[in-house]
This record gives sequence, structure tokens and C-alpha cells, in this order.
Amino acid sequence: MNEFTLQLPQPLENLTLPSPELLTYYKDLDKRIFWLEDEVTEDSLEIIRKIIEWNREDEGLEVKDRKPIKIFFFSPGGDLDVNYALIDVIRMSKTPVYGINIGRCCSAAAYIYLSCHHRYMMPHSHFVFHQGSGKFQGTYAEIVSQIQDYQGQVDELAKFMKERTLYTEEEITDNIVTEWYVRQEEALEKGICHELIKDISVLL
Repeated sequence: MNEFTLQLPQPLENLTLPSPELLTYYKDLDKRIFWLEDEVTEDSLEIIRKIIEWNREDEGLEVKDRKPIKIFFFSPGGDLDVNYALIDVIRMSKTPVYGINIGRCCSAAAYIYLSCHHRYMMPHSHFVFHQGSGKFQGTYAEIVSQIQDYQGQVDELAKFMKERTLYTEEEITDNIVTEWYVRQEEALEKGICHELIKDISVLL
């Protein structure tokens, strides 16, 4: 090695560049975009933190002057408690939250989608609604208590769906007991989705 050879300090030699996925994540955050593309888990609570942060930034602005938050959905569903936490915060958000179903929006994700202030879908995307499933353990009395609580949450979801769509209570009761698939025509007719995406500018 001669005197003209460039030597990098050791910390720089060992520096690794962030993954493309991470760079995309932060670029999307700058545009107030979130992707719910995996199961709904406690990791999804990060969406709540950002919604609160952006409402704090927008405090004092009229709703029409606030930059909307966009959540892109491609999720099989997941945790019921996280589902309710997201629903509550999205509904309370004064900054508009747009839900965009780009493929599949199922179970817990579908109910979170319903809480969004304006809801879009791609032409071939779909929704799945159902009562979910649970695992219960403990003594007989504990299991009974868990089942009663779970039943209450399921009933609340059915009530919430009636409030956010044009379905009747009877239609929801009849369909929600199984895997209830809903695609474009029905989603638009029944108010699950407000608008079909025909222009890519909605996604930008």
C-alpha cells in the first residue's frame, strides 16, 4: 500500500446501506403512506403512532387543508385487539384517512378498512368478512368468560359493519357466519368501497 492509497476509517468500511424496502418505507412516510401488507399484529400499532403524530402536525388546520393519510391494504387479517385499536384511532382522526384495497383485505384488515374516511379499491381486489376464530384455555369458568368476551367483540364487529355499509342486519347475520367474499360490484353497491380506482394518480 503506497501513500496515495485511500484508506477508509473502519466505521465507514463496515457501514452497510439500508435495504431498498426500508428506503421505500421512509419515502412513503414522507407522503403519509402506510402499507398493511402482512398480518395485523402489534407491529401494526406503528400506524396508530403515525396517525397521532400527523394529527398533531395538522392541529389548527381545517380538515380540507390537511394532507390525507393513505393506508394500502393487502392483508389476510390478524389480531382482534389491534384491529379495534386501529379502528378507534382512524375514526377519531381529524386528518382524513384513505383506505386503498390493492388486492385482498380480509378479516381484521377488512374491518380496519371500513373505518377509513374514504375507501378505494382496485378492480380485481376483494374483501373477506367472517366471525374469526379464537383459542381458549384455562379452567371451565375461565374459558366460558373468554368465549363470552369474544362473542361480545364479534357482535360489536357486526354492529360496526352495519354502521359503515348499506347492509341490513339480517344480511350481515346470514353471511358473516362463514367466509364471506365480496368483490367489486357488491362492494360498491353496499358501500364497503366508495370509489373504484381507474386512475393511478389516486395511488401516488
